[in-house]
Amino acid sequence: MEAQLISRLKEVLKDYKDISLDYVVEQVRDTLKKRTMKVFHVNKHIPNGYEDQGAFNLIIVTTAGHTLFDCVIGEEYFRYDAVNVKEIEKVQVIDGMWENKESKKSEPFLSLRLSSGDESHIALALEDHERPSLKNLAEVVLSVRNPEP
Repeated sequence: MEAQLISRLKEVLKDYKDISLDYVVEQVRDTLKKRTMKVFHVNKHIPNGYEDQGAFNLIIVTTAGHTLFDCVIGEEYFRYDAVNVKEIEKVQVIDGMWENKESKKSEPFLSLRLSSGDESHIALALEDHERPSLKNLAEVVLSVRNPEP
């Protein structure tokens, strides 16, 4: 799973020349300690409202403890929130269209908002190849939070 994460980070970091892959990988490893990643999603851009905190974010769910890590990464900035998946109060998935002001076209998006208390953790897929990891993240969160009998 780490190799897949590194591959995705390499792709995202092409847009962020001032953020080193080694720095991000070291921070994520230090954050997770020895926990195993079950699923992850990397937002290529930071969701609205977080722009002053970093360049992009990364959401990881671990296998054993079912902990969600929302990591915000910037040039000289790394922070994370850790939440027990079972404590997520609301899961919201939106599959819709947004108005791209640069291209002046409507484009599809997929959004996952995970709310816990006054905090929200947001995953966005603006391109088709980003959708599977977001859908996997939603599926894992729902299977832990609301297991089928």
